[in-house]
Formats: sequence, structure tokens, C-alpha cells
Amino acid sequence: MRSTVQLSVSEVTSDIIKQILDWHKPHREAMLGLYNRYLGSGLPIQSRQLPDPKKPNNKIPNDYRGYIINQVVGYLWGQPISYSIDSRKYDETKAKEYHDRLSRFNALNTIDDLDSELGKIMSICGYAARLLYIDKNGEERAMNIFPWEAVFIEDGGEITHAIRYYKVKDLENNEYTKVEWYDSKNVTFFIEDDGVFVMDSEGSQPHLFDYVPLIRFQNNDEEQGDFEKVEALIDAYDKIISDSVNEIETFANAYMAFKGVQIDKETIETMKQTGGIEIDKEGDVFFITKNINDTFVENNKKTLNENIHKFSASVDMSDEKFSGGAQTGESRKWKLVALENKAGTKARKFGKGLREQFKVLCSAWKKKNIDIDYLDIFWEFKRNIPIDLAYVAEFASRMKGIHSDHTLLSQIPYIDDVNYELELMKQEQEEMIDLDSFTNDTTNQDDAENQESELV
Repeated sequence: MRSTVQLSVSEVTSDIIKQILDWHKPHREAMLGLYNRYLGSGLPIQSRQLPDPKKPNNKIPNDYRGYIINQVVGYLWGQPISYSIDSRKYDETKAKEYHDRLSRFNALNTIDDLDSELGKIMSICGYAARLLYIDKNGEERAMNIFPWEAVFIEDGGEITHAIRYYKVKDLENNEYTKVEWYDSKNVTFFIEDDGVFVMDSEGSQPHLFDYVPLIRFQNNDEEQGDFEKVEALIDAYDKIISDSVNEIETFANAYMAFKGVQIDKETIETMKQTGGIEIDKEGDVFFITKNINDTFVENNKKTLNENIHKFSASVDMSDEKFSGGAQTGESRKWKLVALENKAGTKARKFGKGLREQFKVLCSAWKKKNIDIDYLDIFWEFKRNIPIDLAYVAEFASRMKGIHSDHTLLSQIPYIDDVNYELELMKQEQEEMIDLDSFTNDTTNQDDAENQESELV
């Protein structure tokens, strides 16, 4: 979030911290609400009360929120992001050393899982955060931070300070708020004591980076979640489904009307047990039921369903227009345009956060004489869609000689680490035996032996 609090860089006071946390409180509550609704709790339909408490009141939520988020996360982060270093800027030895360093960082931090989870939280809440830190072994580590625990303070568009705050409990189960205050050099720890924030026993210590190590990843400039715009449509769909079930339940308990006959309670009980009743020819028995316009209800459901997918830029995989047997692969691609546009925006915003991450990370590596320019680190998102291997093979063979091997390999969806693949190819070439050369050498050796025999 962008804070308008005027902050003295030289001194952090309890009042300043409280002012920032008060400013962030409504944003915190809003993001917690979005996250809980993604999990399926706190939904409007779940707390709905009808005027008549005796009538059926089914509360049936439909997990559109989860569907919207999980679809785009699977589409964009289902395949791990591919990271690489521009090896043209370094000699072969340095390029390999730096690539190994980057691979170690990614493996140590299981960065593919962190990226996917960060993308999920970012899509739900509008932004997410990642914290870089140095562990006890001197290794650079990364952890994701929930956005309702992170505040960013900007000056001219640059993040100069960041706060992480969260609840902790003491031995007596008393709850306190702990604050981690980050600037470009140090992290200072504060603890809430009787409503006042005082410096914790950990005090202030260098975090060993040259920039603020708490990094923001925005979903969009508005920091808006993916399903926020369609929540009213989802709630309306939940009501229609719940009311339809209410009608069915009411129909099962329909009233029975008797015309031209007198019925007492004993006769009704006997009828329930025997399933029949005797009446004279002037009498009549029938159920009183409510006429329901099924077509109207189904059309409403269909319209709401279509609008939810349209305005959230998600794809209804069960729609005949997408999954029907008459659909071709090319036509399905056009139906993915809205999802692809949304994914493209996410990839650019996520890339902005990654660029800041590597800027911070490389400042720590530089202190270890690992002089990687953060601008030389690149990444590539690969869409998680079914792969036509025959098409990929044909494409790669046709493009051979037109593009470099590195570029061609980067276009193959199942290759995550292009540099590693190139190394394997080079290793295989070095280990291959030149059969033609081997045959020629054997022939020459046999000829020489034959000539020697003739001379003897």
C-alpha cells in the first residue's frame, strides 16, 4: 500500500508506527475478507436470514472465487518460471559459476512453489510480498509474506521503508503485535507493550542487503483482486441456487387440499400410514403446489454464469463453445484471449517484483565477490496448457538455423532450465564416438599390417 504518512528517517517512534498501522487497518480487513471468501468462509449466502424462520433456508455457496483464482494460477504458474543469466556478458567460467549460484538459490528456497503461492495470494488480495533474509548459515533465503501483514512506504515512487507486522503470544498466552521495520540497511524490531510500541530485545541489526528486502508484487496498478468485480454476480448465483433447492424442499412438503369432504386428524394419520383415503364422488383431494417458471430460472443462471466468466476473464471449461467436439485447437486459443490478456498483465507485474528481488539479492552476492548484474538475470513464464509434441518437434526442426539453440529450447514448454539443457547437449556431443573416424582409423591400421606382412 502507498502510505501518505510523513516519516522521519532518522527516528521511528511509537506514534508513527501506530499511525501507519491505523492507516493500513481497513486495507488489512478488506484483504482478509477476500482471502476468507476464497477459502469459502464469510460468504453472504452463509449468513442469509429469511423473514419466516420456519421456511427452508438452504445456504449453498458456489466456488467461483476459487475457480477464477486457481485457473489463472494454474495457467501462469503451473509450469515453473524459467530463470537464466545472460551469459554473453561473462566469460564461460563466470557464466557457469553465476548460473550455478542462481540455481542453488532457487533450489534452496523451492522458488517454484514460492512463486506459485505468491501468484495465488497476489491474485486474491491485489498484491503480495516477499522477504529476503540471510539465514544462520549465511545463505540468502526468501519467504512469502501475507499482504495484510505488509506495509510499503514510498517516496517519489521508490520504496524507502517497509513494515511487517503480526501477532505473537507470550508464555501466558497474552497476544501482542510485533513490528519489523525495514530500511535500506537495517531491520529494527518493535513489540507492543500496553498499547505502546517499544524496541524489542532483538534491537536493530543490519539485514546485509543494500535495499529494502521486503518486496511488493502487485496484481495490477489498482491492487485489485481477480474476483472483486464479480462478487455481486457470484452472490446472486448463490441465491438462485439456494432458492431453487428451497423450492424443491417446499414442494416435498406440499399442502394437501380436500374439497367437498370433512377430514379429521385421525383420518389424516390413517392416510399417512396406509397411503390412501376413501371419499365420495362429490369430493376431491389434491396437492397445493407453486408453479415455477423453470425456463426463467435457468436463463438467469446461464446469464449469471456467463457474466461471471466474462467479467473475471476466466474460461468456463464445461461450456460447449469451448469443450465441444467440433472445436479445434486454434479456435480454443481464441477463446483463451481474455485469460491470456489477464495472465500477460500478471506476468509483467510479477516480473517487476522479480526485478526488484534480484536487485536486492545481487547486492548481497556482491559482498561475496559474486558480481552479477541484476539486469542480466532473465525469466520466462510458460503457459500450462496441453502440449502437442508433434507440433513442437515440427516447429523446432523448421526453425533450426533461423534461431539460436538457446531461443529454440526456450520455446519448448517442458524445458525449465535452458542452460542446463544446453550443457547436457554439449556433454553428449563430447562423449559421442565418431564412428566414421573410428572406421577409417581401423582400415588404415589393417592396411599397414597387410603391407608389413607382404614385406616379411
